[in-house]
Amino acid sequence: MGTMLDVALIVVGSALLGLAVAVLLDGFELVTIGLDLSTGAMLGSSLVIGIVGGFALGVASEGPLGRGRRLVGYQETHILVARLVAAVAVGLILMVVRMLIEDFLAELPLPFGVAAEVIQAAAVAGVTAVPILAVPLAWWTRSGGFGEAMAADGDIPIMYFVWAVATMILL
Repeated sequence: MGTMLDVALIVVGSALLGLAVAVLLDGFELVTIGLDLSTGAMLGSSLVIGIVGGFALGVASEGPLGRGRRLVGYQETHILVARLVAAVAVGLILMVVRMLIEDFLAELPLPFGVAAEVIQAAAVAGVTAVPILAVPLAWWTRSGGFGEAMAADGDIPIMYFVWAVATMILL
C-alpha cells in the first residue's frame, strides 16, 4: 500500500504545484485563467496550495529506500493483486479526504475548490484507471515486457504516468 500511496501523493503534489503556479501567474496578470479575484487572494491561494502540493511531494519522497527490493521473493501475481487492492484503497482514502475538506471550501476562494477537484480526480483515477491500466502495465514491465532494463525499476514510473494522465483527463 505504501508504494501506491507514494505514487498518489506524487500525482496530487505535482498537480497542486502546477495549480499554484497557474494561480500565481494569474495573480500577477501574466496569464489569464478566468479567476476574478484580488491579487492578494490569488497570491495567498497560490501560497497555500503550493505548500500543500510540496508537502504531498515531501511525504512521498520520504518513503523507505529500497521498497522495490523488498518485493524480491514474492510471486509476481501476488504483487499484482496487492497493488490492485492498494490502488483502490488509496483512491477511496483520497475520496474520504475530499469529503472531509468539503465543508471548509465554502468560505475559501475558488482556487481551493479547484485543488479539491484535483484530489477528487486523483481519487477517481486511483479507483478506475490505475487498477485497469497502470497495475497490469507495471506487472508486465516487472515480468520483462519492456526488456530487462525496465524490469528492475520501470514499474513505478509507469504507474505514475498512467495515474497522472488519468487525473489530467478527469480534470
